[in-house]
Amino acid sequence: MREIYHVATASLIAVGSVAQPVFALDAIGTVTARLGGADLTWQVLRTDDGASTVQVNDIGPLTMIDLHAAGDGDVYVGLIFTGDPSAGVAPSGLTIDMRPEGAAGPAWKSEGAAQPPQVRFERLDLDGAGRMEASFTAILCRGDAPATCETVEGRIDTNLGVP
Repeated sequence: MREIYHVATASLIAVGSVAQPVFALDAIGTVTARLGGADLTWQVLRTDDGASTVQVNDIGPLTMIDLHAAGDGDVYVGLIFTGDPSAGVAPSGLTIDMRPEGAAGPAWKSEGAAQPPQVRFERLDLDGAGRMEASFTAILCRGDAPATCETVEGRIDTNLGVP
């Protein structure tokens, strides 16, 4: 299901960027990474009505942050926190998926890799508009060739667009 959501989000962003969009898209941050010798950059977007490609949801004791960004293909970062999220608290769950060639290309996923991804927050603030500044390291494996894996290092620097 999450796979369909990623493809649908990336398609919506791509269509909105090419056609005359109903809403203007503004970059509120970036995600950068190096995969397979290539430097990749993605934009975290917000529409003029305040909707963002970052969702922050509180469900009981859990806080989930789902970040989608587009540019060199698309990237997804999913974080799950138990209790109150802050820069000094490691997430209880972290997923990183990249599609540097877009929806038609191979997915590189942290799920099923030999080691879980790691994130180091310099800033994580959910007050006001919210802000995340962090670096990450992950082993990502190709969805269509799970034995093909790469170590990826990257950076997240974005507003969260929390209303």
